[in-house]
Amino acid sequence: MDDVEWLLSTLSAELEVRPPTSRRREARYLAGNCVKLYHGERLIAYAEMRMVGRHMEISTVLVDAKYRGQGKGKELIKKALKSITCDKILCCTKNPAMAKVLHDLGFTVKKWPGFYTYTILSINTLRRLFSMLLRFEFKRIWQQGKGIHTYDMFVIEEK
Repeated sequence: MDDVEWLLSTLSAELEVRPPTSRRREARYLAGNCVKLYHGERLIAYAEMRMVGRHMEISTVLVDAKYRGQGKGKELIKKALKSITCDKILCCTKNPAMAKVLHDLGFTVKKWPGFYTYTILSINTLRRLFSMLLRFEFKRIWQQGKGIHTYDMFVIEEK
């Protein structure tokens, strides 16, 4: 299975992350600002990074189900931290395992990131919701929306 197929398959199966897009767009994501882990030649973990104002957000963190519980998520986030040069890094999650990884790596929970950052994150969330509505992905909308109040924003500054 090539990297694009793995990404499409994993995004389709994981309702807590962004929905999959076209094969061409997913190939661009894989070639863009992201970090990847491989087992041999097989992609097993992936995380996107995107600018949010002057800060970097680590988003769409995926670890192949066969490799969960083996420290691959932590390894992936460490790799992302090494490649980021911004002085503030954000990561939003409601997943307890990811929250533990972030806490172990020095992230702290922050309730208010500032007006500008909050506005950009809110716009991104609305864009994602609109995209899911257009694709009739009501199961994904329900899965993400039902626990929206449990999301925490993790921040690490001046790594």
